Amino acid sequence: MSPLRGWTTYHSPGMRILKYLAVLLWLTVGAREAPGADIAGVGVVLGVEGQYIVVKRILPDSPAAAQKDIHVGDRIMAIAQDKEAPVQIQNLAQAVPLLRGPAGTTVRLTLISAGEDDSRPRVLSFVRAELKALSRWGDGVLLPNGTKAPDIEMAGLANGKPERLSNYGGKILVLEFWATWCGPCQETMADLQTYSGKYPEWKDNVILIAANVDTNQVAASKHVKAKDWGKTHNVWVGPDAIKAWHVDAIPTAYIIDRQGKILAANPRDIPEIVNQELQRR
Repeated sequence: MSPLRGWTTYHSPGMRILKYLAVLLWLTVGAREAPGADIAGVGVVLGVEGQYIVVKRILPDSPAAAQKDIHVGDRIMAIAQDKEAPVQIQNLAQAVPLLRGPAGTTVRLTLISAGEDDSRPRVLSFVRAELKALSRWGDGVLLPNGTKAPDIEMAGLANGKPERLSNYGGKILVLEFWATWCGPCQETMADLQTYSGKYPEWKDNVILIAANVDTNQVAASKHVKAKDWGKTHNVWVGPDAIKAWHVDAIPTAYIIDRQGKILAANPRDIPEIVNQELQRR
């Protein structure tokens, strides 16, 4: 399968956000559409990277979130409706209507994993579902750099003890929102566990806060114990915290500086940004 043509690389983070945010809004505005409109979808947020259309986010409580074989960074090469022939994807405007359709119908995505060449595609089938109103989620417009970090209430997963984000003022914070049912989150959480070993200079300077968003706090605590994820400060957060941080899909990460201001939202390289901030002592 040949690479997609006719797309330039967007170097501006704001442009990239607008590109895939538009898809997110299109996939979740069913309440504002006319009765009978096709509002079901798969639950992926797409974006443009160079020549390719890629998975940027996976929405919670969606068919994509339940599918363990689709990941952030996968390239979308083609989309097929039910038994129809696949359509090679050239741009976002073409992809969006193909992802949407009546609830209960099937859509097939031809994907290539990040780092793989075009000769190794795979095909995944999804049954479209009506995406929830996501009333407990934010609007997805992530907070810009320099914004004062919202002070949110949290509860320790191990003991349920209430705390606030402001309790950790003066430290560099990595705030990662995740869920037990989110496939990509499992890899992200596993990566976070390795940072203390790789970067011993982070001790006493950096706190890795893993904020679970499950509705069942007990299940989340059991999941963390089963995975032996003890290298992060594991907490649970409710809808108010999720909305305050504008989280609409997970995993979502922020880095916060010692002054309590946002350094980066969904950075590609967390250690790089943290290490740069450590050097500013």
